[in-house]
Amino acid sequence: MKRPQSNGLFEVAGGQEKERGFCCMKLITFLSANNVTDWDEWHGAHLSAMSGRCPYASQCPIHERTIAVVGRRPIQFILF
Repeated sequence: MKRPQSNGLFEVAGGQEKERGFCCMKLITFLSANNVTDWDEWHGAHLSAMSGRCPYASQCPIHERTIAVVGRRPIQFILF
């Protein structure tokens, strides 16, 4: 029997993987304050932040609260 195809109106069990997006409002605030308007720069900053290498990590209070110390070396948890 053929698998059912999704028509976009409802979710078919066993269908495609859902997209996993990333959004950090603090990162958007930093980018806006620096007048970043280039899409490649904006998107690149989000990709870097998603992988745990945020370009504004030294200024971000949220990033500072999520650092864990393992032994003597601080590590940043990677969420995705």
